[in-house]
Amino acid sequence: MIEQMRGQVENIVGQLKHRGVDYGDARVETTDLESLTYRKQRLAESDFQATQGIGIRVLVNGCWGFASCSGFESDLIEKTVDRAVSVARAGASVIEGSVRLSEEAQSTGHYDGPCERNPFEIPRSEKLDLLARAADIMHASKLINMSWSNLRFERKRRAFGNTEGTLVSSDLVFSMPTIMAYAVHGDDMQNRGFQEGARIAGWEWIEQADMILWAEKCREESIMKVKAPEGPSGVMDLVMDGTHLSLTMHESVGHPTESDRVLGWEASMAGRTFLHIDDQEKLKYGSDIVNFVADNTMPYGVASWGWDDDGVPGQKWYTIKDGIFQQFGSARETALLVNREHSTGCCRAMDFSSFPINRQPNFYLEPGKEPVTPDDLISEVEKGIYIEGRGSFSIDQRRINFQFGGDMFWEIKNGKKVQPLKKVIYRSKTRDFWGSCDGIADDRSFKTMGLLTCGKGEPMQSARMTHGASTSRFRNIEVGGGAE
Repeated sequence: MIEQMRGQVENIVGQLKHRGVDYGDARVETTDLESLTYRKQRLAESDFQATQGIGIRVLVNGCWGFASCSGFESDLIEKTVDRAVSVARAGASVIEGSVRLSEEAQSTGHYDGPCERNPFEIPRSEKLDLLARAADIMHASKLINMSWSNLRFERKRRAFGNTEGTLVSSDLVFSMPTIMAYAVHGDDMQNRGFQEGARIAGWEWIEQADMILWAEKCREESIMKVKAPEGPSGVMDLVMDGTHLSLTMHESVGHPTESDRVLGWEASMAGRTFLHIDDQEKLKYGSDIVNFVADNTMPYGVASWGWDDDGVPGQKWYTIKDGIFQQFGSARETALLVNREHSTGCCRAMDFSSFPINRQPNFYLEPGKEPVTPDDLISEVEKGIYIEGRGSFSIDQRRINFQFGGDMFWEIKNGKKVQPLKKVIYRSKTRDFWGSCDGIADDRSFKTMGLLTCGKGEPMQSARMTHGASTSRFRNIEVGGGAE
C-alpha cells in the first residue's frame, strides 16, 4: 500500500514539473477509523469508515493553488492537478503573490509509528466486552445517572512529495480510550473522566490505560465530587497535575506561540497573540524554572508524524527556556516572516482535502531536575487547592486573560489534602501565571494528554498534539466564582 502511494506521489510531482509551476507538492492519504461507544450500559455507536484521497498544492508567482480529490483514479488525479495549477495561475493573474518558502533540505524515507498490537486486528467482541464491563462498574452505584465510554482507533497512511525532491511516507496508528461517569445528588450533577487521551500506539495503550480501574475511579470520585462542598474564593496557591496543565499550556502557551497568529493570519478562533516577532529570545514568559520543550519526535505524541505536511522532519526545540520565550512554531511559509531561516516543522492539515496550516507541536513543561514529589509541593502550601484533569476554559482574544476549571479538586490546608471540592475556577494572566510557578515535581509524576480535536482555521480544521507536565505549584492565584 505505502509503495503504491509513494508511486502516485512521484507521478503527480512529475505532472507538476511538466506544467512548469514554481513549486508543487502532493499528499496521498488513506484513513481507517473505528469508533465504538457505550452510553450508560448500552452500545450507542459502532462505526467504521475508510477514506482515501489526494491533496495537491502549487505555487505560481507567489500565489497558492490547492485542489483535492477522493480516490486514486488516474483521470481524477490529472483533473485535480489541472485544477490546482489553474487556481494558482488565476490568482497570480490578478494579484502579486507574496509566498516565500524557507529553504529546506530534501527528505526521503519512511516512518512507522510505535504500535505493538494492531487494534484493527483485535476482535470487536473483545472491545465491546471491555466497554460493557466498564459501564457495569460505573453503574454499580445508583448515584451514577449517566456514563459514556468510547474506544477510537485510526490508522493513517501518508505519502508526501514535492518538486524539490522530497519523498517521504508514514504509517501511523492512533488509539484513544475515553471514559466518563456522571453522578447526581440533590439538585447537582458532577462528572469525572479519564484524562490522558490519545497516543500514537496500538491496543497496548488501551491495556496500559486500564479502563476497568478508571471506571471504578470515575464512579467513586464523581460521587465524592457531587457531594463535596463548593470551592472557596480568594487568592491562594494551586498545585496542578500534568493532565490539568495540558489544557492550560495548550491555550496560554501553545496557541500564542504559533507563528501565523503573530502574523495576523489567524484571528477568529480566540484571537491572535500578545507576542511580537521581536520578543523572541527576550521576553520573560514565566519563572526561571519554566522550560517548555516542543517535540515532534516524541514517539507516542500525536503530532509525531515523521515529517509535517511541508515535508519538514519532526524536530525538538525550546519554546521557553529558563522562563524566556525562544521562538514561534513555524511552517515553511511563515519561518522567514518571523526571522527564522528554517521551519520548525509545524505545518499540518486535518486530512487530504484540507490546505495545510501552522499548528501546535507536541510540547511539554520540562520536569524538575531535583527529586520532588507532588506531596512535597503540597506540604509547603498553607491554603490552596490541588487540581487534577481538564475542565472548562475561557481565554481572551490576545491570549492574555484566562479562566480555567478542572476535573477533580482537593482542598489543601496546612500542607495536606483534607477534602474533595467542586465548582472550582481560577483566573490569571498568562505571564503572571507562569511567572508564579515556584515548584515542579520530577519526572515520576509526568503525565501527558493526547488531543485530537484542536480547532483552528477557516474553514475550520481539527488537529492533534500531545502536551504534558509533572505536577507543579503556582503561588497567589485568584480562585472563585465556580458556583456562579
